[in-house]
Amino acid sequence: MKCKRRITAAAVVLLLVCGSAWAQDAIKIGVVGPRTGPAAATGAAFEEGIKLATEYVNSKGGVMGKKLEIVFEDTAGAPDKAASGFERLVTRDKVVMVLGESHSSSALAEIEVANRMKIPFIVVEAWADEITSKNYRYVFRAGPSNSGVVNKTIAKWVVHEKFKKAFIVAENTDWGIGIGKLTENAIAKAGVPSESMITERNSQDHYVELTKIKAFKPDVVLAYIYGVGLHYFVAQAGETGVSSKAVTLDGAGPPSLWPDYWKNVGDYGDLECFVSSMHEKVELTDLAKYYREAYTKAFGKAPTDYKSRSIFDGILIAADAVSRAKATDADKLVDALEPGKSSTNIAEAPGGVSSLLIHFKGAGRETMPDVFRPGPCLQDAIENPFGEGRQTGSPQNAMKNNILFLSAAGRLLKKKGSAACLPFQS
Repeated sequence: MKCKRRITAAAVVLLLVCGSAWAQDAIKIGVVGPRTGPAAATGAAFEEGIKLATEYVNSKGGVMGKKLEIVFEDTAGAPDKAASGFERLVTRDKVVMVLGESHSSSALAEIEVANRMKIPFIVVEAWADEITSKNYRYVFRAGPSNSGVVNKTIAKWVVHEKFKKAFIVAENTDWGIGIGKLTENAIAKAGVPSESMITERNSQDHYVELTKIKAFKPDVVLAYIYGVGLHYFVAQAGETGVSSKAVTLDGAGPPSLWPDYWKNVGDYGDLECFVSSMHEKVELTDLAKYYREAYTKAFGKAPTDYKSRSIFDGILIAADAVSRAKATDADKLVDALEPGKSSTNIAEAPGGVSSLLIHFKGAGRETMPDVFRPGPCLQDAIENPFGEGRQTGSPQNAMKNNILFLSAAGRLLKKKGSAACLPFQS
């Protein structure tokens, strides 16, 4: 019996040693994003994408024969916390690269740390143009930019739907102020008059603002509010009668997909459109199909929040860069990430879909057309999909098979619940 106990104890020690060695032998990549705060739902979507991406990469043999490990640092949407969290990933966790983020103000703080510490940083869901227009050597974008979203999608939608007057409501952040100003300029060039205002991102009371909006009598309200504040705005727009006269657009997208959306907005949610860079029914590649099936199996629901696919894409791009560099040296990783050098590009990943504008139908169901046709601004998206600065993941290749959709809500809203998402056609 003693001998058996000694053997068992030795086996446990051996397992602990081997497990520790395996952990030390892992390639660590950091992720930054809001796990708490007003956009905590984005952190939950990131966690879903992280789970699927690490399982996918490790099932293929990992990275350079080692296990891929992701370390997720909460930024809470606060620039100071984002900067310190980024630095901890590098100094404490010894990550070789960082990716993620969905708050532009946080990303703008993080790129300074990345540049100072010489650590590659791939921004996947923070849209401010300034993030990459600085052209820092270690900073890349693998997702949308404010200018790309406005000029290639939203402004063209406003013109196409023949809206006569627009009101722009932008939160008081780098993303909100930036995208609001870009929208104002873009629709002004198209001859669409507008007024605008800045609102507090976390505000729960928009009644005074909505009184001013209602007096302007717009037929479209472009709401750039990222967080649960968007829910309050949509609900109160319905209560004050603004949304019965004007189409409301959620210019960020994810807040309209969060679990509490319908509880917070009720039937007024049917009177809203939102921006998304993906749709569960649009699958351009085999990997997109894999992602949907893996997501549904893992979480028991359809993958509607595109942030989970964005981080999935980013992790695959990062893992591919490490594998091809055959090293974790920062400068070699930067060389591997440079545009045109990535072999695992967005065309091969599931999230390579341009911005969509989707209108709710009935009790919270988004609809997509049966036949997908390219819109007239597709070539522009191919040439400059993400705006200024350096991007990674060869997005140009992905856009060649891409489709832009815009909502027909401007024509169909008069009959509640009848609006469908249709291809953007000139």
